[in-house]
Amino acid sequence: MEEHNTLKTTRIIYALLLVINLVTSTHAESARERRHNNIRKRLKETSHLKYNYFAPSVHISYHHPDPKATYLAYYNEIRVEKTVKHTYFCTIGFDVGYFGIQDHGSGHLAIFSVWDRGGGKNKSSEVDEADRTQVLFTNDKAKSSRFGGEGSGAKTMMPYAWEVGNTYSFMVLLTPQDKGTIYTAWVSEKGKAWEKIASYKTVMTKKELRGFYSFIEDYARNGETGQKPRLSFYPDHGAMTASGDWQRITNGSGTIADDIIQNGHSGVRKNVFFSQSGADTADYNTQPKKFSITVPESKLIIDPLPETLQTKPSK
Repeated sequence: MEEHNTLKTTRIIYALLLVINLVTSTHAESARERRHNNIRKRLKETSHLKYNYFAPSVHISYHHPDPKATYLAYYNEIRVEKTVKHTYFCTIGFDVGYFGIQDHGSGHLAIFSVWDRGGGKNKSSEVDEADRTQVLFTNDKAKSSRFGGEGSGAKTMMPYAWEVGNTYSFMVLLTPQDKGTIYTAWVSEKGKAWEKIASYKTVMTKKELRGFYSFIEDYARNGETGQKPRLSFYPDHGAMTASGDWQRITNGSGTIADDIIQNGHSGVRKNVFFSQSGADTADYNTQPKKFSITVPESKLIIDPLPETLQTKPSK
């Protein structure tokens, strides 16, 4: 009898888990469908526009050179060739944050953001103090604050007079702690002195960086922003191992968010990774989703390096 009751209880628990999974899955699908229905509705309302009312977000996921290696820093360069107000050119995205430049309504700036514990699922006002990302350093020219909307965390915005046609370097360093993780970000015009924008400490303990990516985002989506194209190139990039060696990145994958709107894509042009979106940029469905570049056999040399990285980490 006891064994029968145990088996019965197990079956009930299993059935409940199936129901929970089904409900969760249905909720996730309906949330996505609601978002897409809202986009379809706005497309009908703005059908008089020549192009879609907003430019889709296009991404490049950069593949680690060695899947077995431990990476502590990411390096990427960006050269913006076409821009529109209210555009975010994320140059280094990773598993818990992102870093790049914006063509902001108030001018050009750099922005570095790292999520709280819980990532993109949080509502900013409801996150316990103990789970929040701490700001350890803010550049004197910058301002750090909390962010919400798409998850919650800490962000730092710094006026940064980047120009179309110039190449800028970005670097994010992870420093493991016994409890928590420190993330530090620098930006510079290529070949010039680095500016440290911010340093954060998270509650999450991480031993390595994962999920290297970049993207272009039209965050205004006001009709006007969809009528002009954005275009950015990423000339050089790499990932630093725990021993301090920089490895070049050669492979990437292109994706597009909310693919109802498809005038945008990522790929390779003249052996350089690029992304473009908005206006009359190419249809996403006509482009290769995986692509690669050919790099020199020589090691990636970043000169100068931020002072913190001028001494190799101990193995």
